[in-house]
Formats: sequence, C-alpha cells, structure tokens
Amino acid sequence: MLITAAMVLAACSDDKKSSNTTAAPETTGAAETTAAPETTLPPKSPILIVGTIDLTGLNNRAEAGKVIEAWAAFINAKGGVNGHPVELDLRDTKGDPAVAASQTTELLAKNPVLFIMDSASTESSQAESLADIGVPVMGVGYAPQLWGGYLSSFKMECGPTAPITCAPANVFPISTTSGAVVDEQLYGAKLAGSTKVAVAACAEIEACGRSVPLFEAKAKELGLTALGTVKVSSTATDYSAECIKWINDGADFIQISGGASLAAGLTASCNDQGYKGVWGASAGSVQGKLLLTPGIILAGGLNGFPWFVDDPLVVEYRDAMKAGGVSDDGINDPAATALWSVLQLFAKANASLVDEPTAADTLKNMYTVKDETLGGLIAPVTFYEGQPGPEKARNCFWPYILKDGVMTNPLGGLKYQCSPEV
Repeated sequence: MLITAAMVLAACSDDKKSSNTTAAPETTGAAETTAAPETTLPPKSPILIVGTIDLTGLNNRAEAGKVIEAWAAFINAKGGVNGHPVELDLRDTKGDPAVAASQTTELLAKNPVLFIMDSASTESSQAESLADIGVPVMGVGYAPQLWGGYLSSFKMECGPTAPITCAPANVFPISTTSGAVVDEQLYGAKLAGSTKVAVAACAEIEACGRSVPLFEAKAKELGLTALGTVKVSSTATDYSAECIKWINDGADFIQISGGASLAAGLTASCNDQGYKGVWGASAGSVQGKLLLTPGIILAGGLNGFPWFVDDPLVVEYRDAMKAGGVSDDGINDPAATALWSVLQLFAKANASLVDEPTAADTLKNMYTVKDETLGGLIAPVTFYEGQPGPEKARNCFWPYILKDGVMTNPLGGLKYQCSPEV
C-alpha cells in the first residue's frame, strides 16, 4: 500500500544525572516547537520524507500513516520546514520483512531527507540496510539492532561485543529504547501494587518474547515474583487454559507482549475466568479497544508523551491530529505521540535548512541537537557527530494507570521516570 501526500503551503540533562522521576521543563507555549514562523513568502523546493510502517498485519499501526500526514499538514500550514513544503511517501510493510526490504531500496533511491521507521515486525531485518546510509533515520521502535539500548538490570551498555548493539551514527532514537521498554513494564506493576507478574507473549513474532530474561531480572531487582512467560497465538479464539493457570499461580499482573488482537482476546478470556488483577500494557500495546475494555485495570509505561494531559503542547498535538482526520484510537496511542515528537524534533533541528537541501544537510543538522526537550514533550536529548553509541540510549518513559475508565500519570502531567541506574 502506498500513501503519498504533497502538502502545499497555506500561504506557508543528562539521563545519568536523573533521579527516579523528572519534572518536564515548563513550556512557554506552542511556539517552542514551531519550525518556522507563518509567512506569505513563496515556498522553497519541497523535501521528501519516506517511511516503512506496519499499516496492516498482526501488530499493525493502522493509523500511523495518518498521524504522519496530519503532522505534515500542520507543519506545512506553518511554513513547512524553513519554507520547504513536506512531501511524504509511506509504505505498508504488511509485517513482512521481504516486503520491507524491497520498499527500503525503492524509497532510498528517491533521495529522501528523512527515513521514518514504525515497523516492529520488520525493523530488525531492516537495520543493516539503514545503517550509515547518509540519511537520518528516526521513528518509533524497539529492536536494539537499529535503536540501541541499555540493560539496566545487568548494568550493561550497548557495544560491538555486548548482547545489544548501538544505534548507527545516522539513527536518532527519541522514544524509549531496548531495556527501558522492559523496565517500564515492571515499574508499572510496582506502582499498581502488584507482587506476582507473568508475561503473555505473542508466538508469531520473535521480538515479542525476546526480552523475557530482562523482564525476569528486573522483576527480581524490584522485589517482584516472576511467574514465567507463556507464548500464545495472537489469533487464538480462547485462552482459558492459560488464564486458569495464572489465576491458580496467584498472578496479579499479566504483561501483554503483543498487539491489539492478542490483548483483546486475552483480556476477554481471563476476565471470563475470574481474573481480577492488573493487566500490563506498555509502549505499542497501549492502544485501541484495550483502553475501552469495561472494568479493566491497566498499568505500565508509555514510550511517547501522555496524550491525556492538558499541557498546551499536548493540546496542540491533539488538535493537529483531529484536523488531520486521525481517529480517537489513532490519537490515544504512545506510538503516535512519539512520532509527533520525532517529526517536531526533525523540524526544529532543520529550522535553518538550506535552499536546496539534501540528506547530507538534514543529517548535519541533526548533530546540532543539544539538551532538547521540545518544551517538555521529550526527556532531554543531545546528538553530535562521533557520539558514542551508549549515549543515545533513551531510558525514560511516562508511567500511567488506567482505572475506572480514566487514564492518569501517577507522577502528574508530563513528568517522566528514568531507570535509576542511568
């Protein structure tokens, strides 16, 4: 599936010093993230942003393309990226690595100034083809082969001989990376008062169960009892046997490691069997019908800023999404808020983009980002040329609890939490 959008101009802290919880800096309003003032000057040459997304498939993000299109309409209405209208070419991977590989080759041949990734199903297989290609790569994901990470339970940084690799020089992680994506699940359990935790991992995708050793190590570190991991099919019609075992084992927190289809079936089956505990959903699992399940209690962490708070910059995000025709399900999704942050950071870094830009120009500009927070939408981030890979690990996240149909950040507002060791 090909989505193209050519939007015309409307006229146009260091994580290592962080404590457990960090207050987002105060914002002075939406102007902080605007790449350029509104203008009536003639538009400059358009710039092309391309991307591969799981728009269909088992772990799809059906509205991710609309989110990016809505951002492009928003930024073009404000003058584009320093006067350059944004054009898009976004492809549906269908969750198929072979399809994604072919699309990557085709898209890079179009000389884009940015490559967007939002494909949990294929990002591992695409990592090598996207490394050191002279084009900035940004997006939302989890595979350490592409985004890097840090294993807090083992106090292990990424590296050539480490279990996780570091993000390549042209990759700029913004959302929570490997290791911390697991940590946020257990901090969510702890905040919810749970003591015995289990994992239900999708059987179809290797990445769903990849982090089990990290999960169990972090659980032990936080004084929680890990009851083990069960691999289950995302397309199964009943999970009663698994649910009964968890209930008999005393589980009071079941982490869903999979997409929306798994979450829907799993929660329905276990609720039918009398499960009264908390469900763990973090990052990509926090979306869609799961959030509307009657009586459900959810806890975990978000890899993008919370969409449900009333900070002016969050209101700006919601308004832009609604104007772009994104549904409530598409808006209420941490992957969507993370994509917004990614694109806003790209625009801000390129606020002085040259008249006839190439990927070399946008790549150079990304290396100028220093202690950027986008007015509180992200934890501080710095990029520079020659930066050691471990410095790119993103170890902060936003905890949340959903109870009685209301979603809250227990820390308040845009405050986030970071792994204590970092």
